[in-house]
Amino acid sequence: MVKKFRKLYNMKFKIDKKEVLRYLQVSKKINDEKINVLIDKTITEVKDLINLRYLYQKFPIEFTDQGVKVEGTTLILKGKSIRKHLKDSEKIYIMAATLGAQVDRKISYYEKISVTKSMILDACATAAIEGACDYIEAQIKKEVLKAGNEDISFRYSPGYGDLGIDIQKEILRILNAPRKIGLTASKYNILLPTKSVTAIIGVIAKTIEVEQRHCKNCLLDQECELRRKGIYCGAKN
Repeated sequence: MVKKFRKLYNMKFKIDKKEVLRYLQVSKKINDEKINVLIDKTITEVKDLINLRYLYQKFPIEFTDQGVKVEGTTLILKGKSIRKHLKDSEKIYIMAATLGAQVDRKISYYEKISVTKSMILDACATAAIEGACDYIEAQIKKEVLKAGNEDISFRYSPGYGDLGIDIQKEILRILNAPRKIGLTASKYNILLPTKSVTAIIGVIAKTIEVEQRHCKNCLLDQECELRRKGIYCGAKN
């Protein structure tokens, strides 16, 4: 069964300023008072713009020579990284979340009048969608733990490791995300609105140690473009 919720990004969802600074690639102890004030004001502004919508659905999976097949669909998850990630799973959750189009429009607006404000708002929105995904992941975990002797792996998104983003449209199709939460993908497989995420979460037995998201567990650890820039996808490093 698909779960769908429409929520305003209210005070329950906090945008972590440290995460905003990380996405801006600046020191966590920035001393520029004007920039600090601007970031704080932008965090408040972003919260007023966000219309968080998300959904998720559980599927059984099968390991095949072609990849990890999501049963009941035409989706096949290809690559060594996702196979390794799901090696202890027989079922997965596929989730999708978006902050809504207003955030994109405001970022585009500020690009025309203030590059600095646009960059800060973009970083705030990125921190916001990641925070929202943390919340959704926690809801899935609570649901799984309540049901029995199972737990979940961390979420794994297209673009991590060698899992390509070419599966975005198929993920959205099987979740019916365009109709239910207004989330689509461009011909280049970029999610629209851009401050959106899709992810796969494995269901595992409680007796199995949950692997933490960490750079060392990624196949691209030594050649990651993000790490070369001094930033991270959200994994611990």
